[in-house]
Amino acid sequence: MIKITLNKELDKETFLNFFELKAGGVDFGKKIKDTHYSIDSENYEEYIDNYYDENHEELINALEDINNSLQRSTNSFFNAVKDVFNQDFSEKEYVGALSIFDCNPRYLDKNIFQVYYIRDTQDKLGVIFHEVLHFIFFDYCDNTCSELVKNLDKNSGAYWDLSEIFNVIILNQPAFKEILGKSEMVFYPNHKEIYPTIERVWNENNGDIKKFVEDSLKILQK
Repeated sequence: MIKITLNKELDKETFLNFFELKAGGVDFGKKIKDTHYSIDSENYEEYIDNYYDENHEELINALEDINNSLQRSTNSFFNAVKDVFNQDFSEKEYVGALSIFDCNPRYLDKNIFQVYYIRDTQDKLGVIFHEVLHFIFFDYCDNTCSELVKNLDKNSGAYWDLSEIFNVIILNQPAFKEILGKSEMVFYPNHKEIYPTIERVWNENNGDIKKFVEDSLKILQK
């Protein structure tokens, strides 16, 4: 099950985490300032409180719209996921929150992710399924490939790189493209050069995720 909520306090945390962050070739701080010109580290709490108050109706409408859209597409998503992992993840609860920032992070320790509320509905669905797939991938690896990943960081380095590249590979499979209505693009510029190599590893392993993780990590850790 996937449920999207509003979480103003999480947006305050996201601002602090991202307003000076650059990762994978993306300047998240610039993305924040491009749409929120006057926010800074001193006024961010008041700014976010005011933004939520002033745009309450728009946020509520976006929330209702995306949850309605999820009701129509979530079953298809989890059926496609089951075909990839040979496991049913549909009974687990995945919680997301609309965000006023275009950062779209996932907080594994809090079991929550965010999606930028101004995106159109189909784009928001793409982000939601991308983020849920992160949780599923890490959950699968923790249970099936623990000896390969137990000392690796899920938020940086080779394991993080692999999680992002894996998502692009999987979301470009026909079943997912039909749900999303578009191709999944490589988001991080630093992954574009290595992506074809990891995609080839996926194709060569014929859906054996554990072998794919093992072979890919060897390449990404070089």
